[in-house]
Amino acid sequence: MDLFVVRNEEEFDRIQPQWDALIGTLSPAPLPLTHSWLRSWWNAFSDNLKMEFRCLYKNNILVGVAPLVRSRERFRGISVTMLKLAANGHSPYSSVVIDTSLTPSEVEEALLALTHVASNEIALFFKIGANDNLERFLMDRSRNGHARVGEKPSIRTPVVEIDQSWDDFYRSRPRSLKKSLNNKLNRLKKAGDFSIGCEKLVHVDQPLIDDLVAVSAHSWKSAVKNDLRSNLKSRRFLLNLVEAFGTSGALNAWVARSGGKPVAFELHLVHDEVVYPIRADYDQAFKALSPGSVLEYSALRSLFEQGGYTQYYTCADDYWYLSNWTTNYREFCSVEVFGDSAKVRALYWLEYSLIPLIKRVIRTG
Repeated sequence: MDLFVVRNEEEFDRIQPQWDALIGTLSPAPLPLTHSWLRSWWNAFSDNLKMEFRCLYKNNILVGVAPLVRSRERFRGISVTMLKLAANGHSPYSSVVIDTSLTPSEVEEALLALTHVASNEIALFFKIGANDNLERFLMDRSRNGHARVGEKPSIRTPVVEIDQSWDDFYRSRPRSLKKSLNNKLNRLKKAGDFSIGCEKLVHVDQPLIDDLVAVSAHSWKSAVKNDLRSNLKSRRFLLNLVEAFGTSGALNAWVARSGGKPVAFELHLVHDEVVYPIRADYDQAFKALSPGSVLEYSALRSLFEQGGYTQYYTCADDYWYLSNWTTNYREFCSVEVFGDSAKVRALYWLEYSLIPLIKRVIRTG
């Protein structure tokens, strides 16, 4: 097998058909590993990053990919070279993809090539599946180059399976949820002119984009500069997604309006029959009316009733309110692999020996 490293957008665009063909062999095809998602992500967040999308070929056919990026960062205050999966808080998850037709020995060879870490580097495999093949491979300390690895918990994402009628599904939900939603719906009726609708996002010049930015700017996220108006990279990412997915009809916004004014939204990106609510915000001035909760209820009900979808993948952590909708979860972790230079070895000892020891002493102090 031959390794080829994609180092710029032009090279990545040239292999798009091969890349998406490989990703499409998985079921469901993982949205955050598609060419369109990664291209959108790179164009928004690539400042100070170097592209290193590793591609493995067998007989000129793409059989493995690892969307990696490299940067200089500070790890515990020390400047180091970081090798990371192309993912961040906007990414539902990430991984390395290998053709399922490869033999076990070929899979081993592929993983070694796609995840190799240089002696002076620290690699971060961010938000990968807990206990999946990649995690087990990386955490196997008997392998060459894996003597210094560590695992940290990531998120636990609730997933709603859309595999029955809405009535049956809703009937199975906790009584407390239904009582709470009834109260919220009644409050909205008394509030007057309140509406909820689904609107397609097709191009970046739609007035709807400005509505979403305005809602986000009045959300709690504005206090931490993570709203769509303050955070230019997040807004750029949204616009990139509209350009990449809008014409296919895969991107839509569920919007709640009061007196015609948008007060909450939930942005859906549909891929391979899975619905990803990739962003949701609400205007803090309308918090008493719980527009976000009612919006989620309305959208979820519509997905069940329309048909054609298999999952509502929440893209969130295990927030208490989501546990009312499902008990099905996807668990993720982050694995760090340290090279064997003296500096990197010292940082591994600091991170996974000294700091944990100090924490235990403080807790038992």
